[in-house]
Amino acid sequence: MLPIAIRAEQSEADEPRFRAIAGNRQSVGRTMGEALDALTADWGDDIQETAVLIQRFQPDAYFTDAQYSRMRELLDRRTTLTAEERAELEALIDAELDATVARTEHLVRLRKP
Repeated sequence: MLPIAIRAEQSEADEPRFRAIAGNRQSVGRTMGEALDALTADWGDDIQETAVLIQRFQPDAYFTDAQYSRMRELLDRRTTLTAEERAELEALIDAELDATVARTEHLVRLRKP
C-alpha cells in the first residue's frame, strides 16, 4: 500500500496551498482535495489501495519541536539546499512519517476494547 501525505505549505501569494506526496509523485492544489485529486488523476489501475495521511506538522511526543523547526527551515529553503541539507531533510521527513505511524498505532491501541 502506497501512503499519501498531504501537507499545508506557505505560498508566495499567502494563499492556501497543499502538497500531496506519494512515493516519487507530487502535486499541489489550493485545497487538500485538489492536491489529492491532481496526484491520483493519472494512476489508473497502477495502485489498488492507499492510505492518506494529513500531516498537521505540530510538535508532539513523537516529533519534537526542534525536529519540527529544523524541518520547516529546510523546507522553506528546499530549492537551495546542499546535498547534506537535502539528506537531513529526507531524514526528518522519514522521522515525521515514523511519528505518524506511531501516533496512529497509539490511537488504534486506545480504541481496542
